Amino acid sequence: MLWGLKPVEQHAAYGLAVTHLKQQIHMGMVLPGERLPAERKLAEQIGISRVTLREALRVLEAEGYISVRRGASGGAFAADEDQLRDMALKRLSSDPSGVLRIFEYRTAVEPLAAELSAVRRTPGDLRRLDEALREISQATNAGELRRGEAAFHLAIAQASANPYIVTSIEDALASLFMPLPHGTLPDQVAQSGLLRGNVVEAIRDRAQPQAASRMQLVIEYEQARVSDSKAA
Repeated sequence: MLWGLKPVEQHAAYGLAVTHLKQQIHMGMVLPGERLPAERKLAEQIGISRVTLREALRVLEAEGYISVRRGASGGAFAADEDQLRDMALKRLSSDPSGVLRIFEYRTAVEPLAAELSAVRRTPGDLRRLDEALREISQATNAGELRRGEAAFHLAIAQASANPYIVTSIEDALASLFMPLPHGTLPDQVAQSGLLRGNVVEAIRDRAQPQAASRMQLVIEYEQARVSDSKAA
């Protein structure tokens, strides 16, 4: 017996490009105010025509994710820090039960990813994790801190050597659209780096239970930060 069949949805190419670019912004891989790659390069990276890309950029601009500037120094730029934080908070406030479900999912998946990483990690995985910790420690603004944190979680996913975990963590990060950290940046950098550094230490030592339990502390920290951001 067939189970779970749903009608096939037809998506225009520009709509898929919109979704892809939103995910990059939601995960924090694009900094506030950062200029996106030039049209030709970005279209090639996504695998669409420049005409289709322009339609996608118009949608993103209308929704407030980017601004498009004309002229020699123009291009598509991500929204600024305050605007992205406001957008994230509005998204979280509109669906609090959805936020809870995402954290439930991350609690189930990411400690397992850390545990697997302690067994399967390669020298390349450790380099990526160290690079993420370095970006966190050197962050000079909330956007850089958020990008370093996202890079850390994606590196953990890759180190698990399980493609299903990689996809699921990417989807969870993109669906959550974490607000940019709010508060004293040095304190945020120190706490984030400490918690995530403890996970990397356990992975480096191949200590599976510690890697899982320490990752759980990271997820709890992120969940508390969302609550603090909503209350601010």
